[in-house]
Amino acid sequence: MIRNQVESEAKKSGLRTIWFFLRPYKSRLAILLGLCLLVGYLETMNIALLYPILDASLEMDGGLSGNPFFIVLNHIAAIIPVDSVLVSYCILFILTVLLIFVFRLVYINLSAKTTAKIATDYKLKVFKKFTQSDYQFFVDNRQGDLLYKAREAPEYIAQTLDYLTRSLVEIVMAVSVLALLFSISWKATIAVAVCGAAYYYFARRLGYKVSYVAGEEMKTAIQEENVVLNEYISGAKQIITARTSPRWTGRFQDAVLTRWRFWIKNTVWTQIPSHVLIMLLYSSIAVIVIAIWVIYPDDFHHMLPMFGTFAFAVFKLLPRMTNTGTQLMQIMSFLPNLLVTHELLEEKTYSSIRNGTREFPELRSGIELRNVSYTHKSKDDATVSDISLSVEKNKTTAIVGPSGAGKSTLIDLFLRLYDVDSGAILIDGVDIKEYDLSSFLGKVGFVGQETFIYNASIKDNIAFGTDYDMDQITEAAQLANAHGFIQQLAQGYDTVVGDRGVRLSGGERQRIAIARAMIRKPRILVLDEATSSLDNISERIVQEAIDRVSESCTTLVVAHRLSTIRNADMIYVIDGGRIVESGTHEQLVSGKGKYRELYSKQGE
Repeated sequence: MIRNQVESEAKKSGLRTIWFFLRPYKSRLAILLGLCLLVGYLETMNIALLYPILDASLEMDGGLSGNPFFIVLNHIAAIIPVDSVLVSYCILFILTVLLIFVFRLVYINLSAKTTAKIATDYKLKVFKKFTQSDYQFFVDNRQGDLLYKAREAPEYIAQTLDYLTRSLVEIVMAVSVLALLFSISWKATIAVAVCGAAYYYFARRLGYKVSYVAGEEMKTAIQEENVVLNEYISGAKQIITARTSPRWTGRFQDAVLTRWRFWIKNTVWTQIPSHVLIMLLYSSIAVIVIAIWVIYPDDFHHMLPMFGTFAFAVFKLLPRMTNTGTQLMQIMSFLPNLLVTHELLEEKTYSSIRNGTREFPELRSGIELRNVSYTHKSKDDATVSDISLSVEKNKTTAIVGPSGAGKSTLIDLFLRLYDVDSGAILIDGVDIKEYDLSSFLGKVGFVGQETFIYNASIKDNIAFGTDYDMDQITEAAQLANAHGFIQQLAQGYDTVVGDRGVRLSGGERQRIAIARAMIRKPRILVLDEATSSLDNISERIVQEAIDRVSESCTTLVVAHRLSTIRNADMIYVIDGGRIVESGTHEQLVSGKGKYRELYSKQGE
């Protein structure tokens, strides 16, 4: 039952999916088809030339002089200015070989360029789809799966086109040769055509029942390989210290073994039809020779040119038929990967965040969260509920509370990684949704707990994809207390920091992140537990940088260590997704509420 469903799905979606990818390139495909027809016709005439060459060499009349193919050849050969008929046909044979060579080169070149263009275009489309998706999309999907969809799945589009173009040449050639065979002997051609039809049906059935299923399993296994690799590389330190590598080794081994088990199955089965066809056709030719010898013993030598041409045509036809069957099964194994890309591109952009049109020039008065509520998709209960708070311009406002209270969610809502379910976030009295995201976030500097440092130089990590000169980069590093340690490095600002900044300490990475935020000259600085993972010395250095940059902008801080927000102008305490108290450090620590409890536990 499951296999029948898979086969039905493959039949319905296969051609539609393939056409989805090829439709934008109709003009190129039309040119390729034209070249196929030309090459197919020339190759057929090249095969047909064998008959007059043999006929003239043996000085016989095989009885095919009235055949339409040979009438055309006779007219063309007569144009060649030589006295010998045999020589003229040989010259024509050489000319067709040269023309086939030239047009095949043109075809191969255009086909390769088309394949490369399609692969490039769709990889870029997939990546663009990612860039247009909101943060929720990356929360909902495993990184390994996303890597597979962007990096590997689109490759199969190119491979599918490559096999399709090859199949197109083979099919055109096969049809043309069959026409030649039919003109020589329609009875024998029907026998060959029946074998070809049976072979196509056999290959098609195997494609649906074996190759498609194998392709689906291989796709799933490769995705799992990517996921495990990504998890292990990202968590190498924790996995090694916890001595849990065997767990990841087992998962990776299972994925690899599954992939190659189905690869073997698909490879073996794709070879079987072609070998069956070769066996049948070779046997059939031998049987035909015996039959002619028995039925026409006296005329056998007169039939040699005709039989030789027919046999040669069959031998030229045979690899075309076998290649077409093999390529069809390969395409079926690629189809699950095409479906992955097709579904990704066809779905609406993964973004519930609607951009506003209003320009955000400057923070004039302050920020207000008014009765804000939000529930994460993965939860049933509200993450934050009915939150109201104010952030005054050029003041430092802190949000504290126990883990899981909803602090970071408020920051995510302010950065519009998510949109509120109810209530509103107001900037200078205007709903944040009305502002153009680029203009708003362009005035915001953000430093999180998990600092993103990529494998590039320090200056590249500070500039972060924007063109800043060295004076601006140096100024930002000085503000972030980073200039001193950067100068001590052998290559200074040109030092490459390694993947995830592994060549830097935690405090150094945080100071690079602060410099990255400050080079934008933000009017609003958002800090989400920016020092919580640092040791005391690193925390002090980073906190000094934060205090310095906070003097020139409005600062919103989420803090775990209460010592870092002693000097905040206003502190909001959140617990269970609600604000339970607010005030300055002195006011809150003198009370008997949640802040005093947290303060006492930290021994501040």
